[in-house]
Amino acid sequence: MLTVSKTRQRMGPIAIAVGTTLAVWLLSKWYYQDWFANPYKYVAKAASLSATVLMCGSIVLSTRWRFLEGFFGGLDKVYQVHKRIGRWAFFLILLHPVFLAIDRLPDVPAFLKALFILKPEDHRYLWGQYVGVAALSGFALLITLTLWVRIAYHRWKKTHEYFGLVLLMVGVHIFLVDADVARYPFLTVWTYALLSLALVSFVYIRFLYRRWGPRFDYYVYGIERARDILELIFVPRDKKMDFRPGQFVYLVVHKKGITPEPHPYSIACGYNLEAKLKLGIKQLGDHTRTLDRLAVGDPVTLYGPYGHFSDAFLRADRDCVFIGGGIGITPFIGMWHVALHSEERYDQSKVPEQIRDLHPEILKTWKSPRVSLFYVCRTLEDAGFDNDIRNEVILSQFYGFPHLEERGHYYELFLTSEQERISADYIDQRVPGGIMDKYVFLCGPVPMTNALIRQFRAMGLPHRQIIVEDFNFV
Repeated sequence: MLTVSKTRQRMGPIAIAVGTTLAVWLLSKWYYQDWFANPYKYVAKAASLSATVLMCGSIVLSTRWRFLEGFFGGLDKVYQVHKRIGRWAFFLILLHPVFLAIDRLPDVPAFLKALFILKPEDHRYLWGQYVGVAALSGFALLITLTLWVRIAYHRWKKTHEYFGLVLLMVGVHIFLVDADVARYPFLTVWTYALLSLALVSFVYIRFLYRRWGPRFDYYVYGIERARDILELIFVPRDKKMDFRPGQFVYLVVHKKGITPEPHPYSIACGYNLEAKLKLGIKQLGDHTRTLDRLAVGDPVTLYGPYGHFSDAFLRADRDCVFIGGGIGITPFIGMWHVALHSEERYDQSKVPEQIRDLHPEILKTWKSPRVSLFYVCRTLEDAGFDNDIRNEVILSQFYGFPHLEERGHYYELFLTSEQERISADYIDQRVPGGIMDKYVFLCGPVPMTNALIRQFRAMGLPHRQIIVEDFNFV
């Protein structure tokens, strides 16, 4: 079951694609003077064309292509748009059969019959209707499993792959019914171009990504456990992954007894020249629980890295507030480490020029912004990363919290079982100098992040200073 956050996303390209499709359709009808006698058909056709565009867009956005991530501001944002337009496509396509049949009302039996099978003009049209009904039924089943049914991740992942079949049936339906898309040349080219792009995208992510995607072979170097939190350290077998703190990767484990589908996990460390990489994983589902079978030396493949969550922090043009809820603390671990360990940074002469350009934060010349970190958990037992955060302070140049706070940094473990819900006012009072001139970073459960966004906005904090990691699958 997927959650959809309420954060702002760049929906402009989607609106342009839908608007262009509808404009080409209506202009074609005007050019050929081919108007419908039944006015309800305009709603039915507009809904089906819009839903087709949105479905194509949703599949294209699932490819993890770099240019899409860069445009939308992170792969987490890409997937938020992907989820939203997939849901919109479903609700829109429901309007198509309803408005094709609505002129039968108030004769309810005739309306219900026409929802599924209209009087066929010929056998080809009849088969087109059958395929359309099958596509709609399949789409309804898959959307239900995606949005409203809680199932194991690997099973959900498997069902999600059938969206490619639904897309293929949509294309076949459009071809067989031989309606507006077939009548108007510009609309024909435009629609089939979108369907072809979506089909290529599906083939890439389903069959080619594992070989052609940004993959790196690593092996397990270290394993640490704290209750249901698993911390895995990896080192590269050959090629090193270039990552920034706060990014995430897709992990594929090559070991019997552990499901091989890719799972996304945040990188819980900063960049280092050895390219060691740590993932912090909360063992909640079927896949994460099987990770107990991992041992030092086991091979894995990492795909990525993805995400732009830490970009504003690394620019160091404003002080920062980090708010991590539960396992949402993991992308902040690497950023916290970078903020505290300036004495471990390298002289410029010891770092290759390419690395210097990509990672100014590892050089002694980079000055960290002041950071206030809030780790929100229900109980102390749930705070599996509290020791990691505190150890960073002890091992840093500050050697303890008094010196850390003299520098302007701040850390607090906030337990909701003792203090109820965290609020924007509470955070503003604890952050040195308040929050109004700072970047506020949020990662955690959707209800928590949505509530805090509303509160920060009510306080007058601009949207551009609120940065959210939106990568939520459940």
